[in-house]
Amino acid sequence: MEFETILFDVDERVATITINRPERLNATNDTARTELGQAWGIVRDDPEIRVAIITGAGDRAFSVGQDIRATSESGIRNKVPGSRLHHDCWKPVICALNGMVVGGGLHQVADADLIIAADHAELLDTHCAVGNVFAMEPVALLRRMPLSMVMQLGLLTKNGRISAQRAHEIGLVNEVVPKDELMPRAREWAAHIATLSPATVQASIKAMWTSLDVGMRSGFDVAYRYVLQHQLTHPDYHEGMRAFAEKRDPVWTVD
Repeated sequence: MEFETILFDVDERVATITINRPERLNATNDTARTELGQAWGIVRDDPEIRVAIITGAGDRAFSVGQDIRATSESGIRNKVPGSRLHHDCWKPVICALNGMVVGGGLHQVADADLIIAADHAELLDTHCAVGNVFAMEPVALLRRMPLSMVMQLGLLTKNGRISAQRAHEIGLVNEVVPKDELMPRAREWAAHIATLSPATVQASIKAMWTSLDVGMRSGFDVAYRYVLQHQLTHPDYHEGMRAFAEKRDPVWTVD
């Protein structure tokens, strides 16, 4: 499938999605949001894809969010964020931050499973500065980082920017690396995850994300439902146990 605003590549069971509008600091217009949704649909539905990496073109910006110039000229038609959770994609997603993340770009960060950042990357938000309510991105961000830090992003706008190192300190970012090590490290993570049982990984991810919708006691019930269903119905549960006992590599089922 050919795209206008993103690059989409699959290699060794890993899909790499690159927001490809470097001249606009990878801002997303209607076309970009539509194409990102299509890309997540491919990741979700292709059994040969086990992991996805999302990043931005160049090294200045991951994404500065909505293309304000395009919106001011023609309005906005596609309001659906182009991130994986909005498209029911439960395959593991690594977000590789290659530069600034602003506004709507935070959707990709908030909705990823693992986040790796180049040491020059930073996060900021400008919703309130342009008369837009900062609310959608915090829905997931508030489940990953302290309320005070989300408020800092929203209320201090450009003065509230959070460095890659600070994002790592508060637990939002898993690892910070020099920019030339960013994609090799992301691919290293992806290659390891791709060796795991696809069904087990997806059930684990869905159980964890879904449990965030409820309180802790109900969360245990949600998690147990996924664990029990997997153990009772999927062959990878028994294959993993046998392979461990027999000291061999497991042969996973690809649904």
